[in-house]
Amino acid sequence: MITKHKLITERLFGDNYQLIDGTDDIFELDLALWEYESLSKKELVDRSAYFKLVEGKETNHYKTCNLQNLEEVHKNSSFRTKIFFLDGKYSTGYATHSLFPYRGKFHPQLIRALLNILEVKPGNTVLDPMAGSSTVAVEANLLGIDSISVDLSPFCGLMGRVKTFSLDLDFKVLEYIVRDPKEILEKLKKEKVPEYFKNNKDDKKRNYYEIVLLAFLDTMGFASRSSSSIDKLFPRVLERYISTMKYFQEARQKLDLKIGKSKIIEGSVLNLPVEENSIDAIITSPPYSFAIDYLKNDQPQLEYLGYNLETLREEMIGLQGRGVDNKLEMYFDKMNTALKEMKRVSKKNAPIVIIIGTNDIQTNGVILETKIVELAEKQGLKFELDLIKPIRGLQNTMKNESILFFTKLK
Repeated sequence: MITKHKLITERLFGDNYQLIDGTDDIFELDLALWEYESLSKKELVDRSAYFKLVEGKETNHYKTCNLQNLEEVHKNSSFRTKIFFLDGKYSTGYATHSLFPYRGKFHPQLIRALLNILEVKPGNTVLDPMAGSSTVAVEANLLGIDSISVDLSPFCGLMGRVKTFSLDLDFKVLEYIVRDPKEILEKLKKEKVPEYFKNNKDDKKRNYYEIVLLAFLDTMGFASRSSSSIDKLFPRVLERYISTMKYFQEARQKLDLKIGKSKIIEGSVLNLPVEENSIDAIITSPPYSFAIDYLKNDQPQLEYLGYNLETLREEMIGLQGRGVDNKLEMYFDKMNTALKEMKRVSKKNAPIVIIIGTNDIQTNGVILETKIVELAEKQGLKFELDLIKPIRGLQNTMKNESILFFTKLK
């Protein structure tokens, strides 16, 4: 009789727990189970990434995602964009993550689960030393955890400041600043980073102006990929930014979410501007060797902001060398230094999670994950686990990513 059999979720959690729709990959079930084992029932309601119901109670994550009204936020987006964010409602499209969707960024839901499994709590500080668009910082802040983001790219710094600041802002100030989108657009087009972005760094309104600046840089990207002009697209993009923040603020207040503090630093993982033995946990994803040229990808935004790409390229991991062998040699040399720095700033017994994958055609069969584990162990980090995460929808040889868990023992 088929009725004697139970679904795996019922076997794992019983009848009183329900996972969020779309939680069906093996690695997600692993993470959900570890959340279930690591958190109390109250914490599962307040913090969990993969649960919809806990003994009949809707979780904060599930509520937040549904209170944000993504249908309304993306009403003027392209059909493809709208479907992407609606399909990723619980995994990537919530809070402020959708402000400037960044190539190669983490799935936020995964980061939330990792913070729970690593038992990072309010009062702790989590570091991402190669932060990109600061997904780790946003997720930590949503859970009331303080964060530090470090990245060499000034554009990544801008994204990080906007996405974390927008979690807890005065919406009336924002509405006042964006009251005349046409005037703002003319300044942005004419002045090449207007003076109010360059100067007055301590101005309380600077963070609000940076929201507008990021919306403009986002518009530049859309315009380059479509037949529409910046003049036509900017009001739509700015409206999407404002709607995203408005609906999140309403959800945050309704659920009384306590937002953690964030520090966004322009700096290098090779020489972290962070105190020794000060970090409770690290979650990061280094470049996948030379699989993506992030500077070239962000070239229009960086040039608009007035930065020299070649100067930045000299220090960035994965962007130096000639030929595969030389590129890999330089990549692993810098990653060894990066691991040494991560160990230096971490407290004793602090967890370090590194998410990485390999395009083995580009690397001539060299597997990055294997070498990273080898380098980390030589630095004295204890390797704990390799959790395999499949990559969906990419038409290349990179089928999986590895979530590598380490511990700093001393």
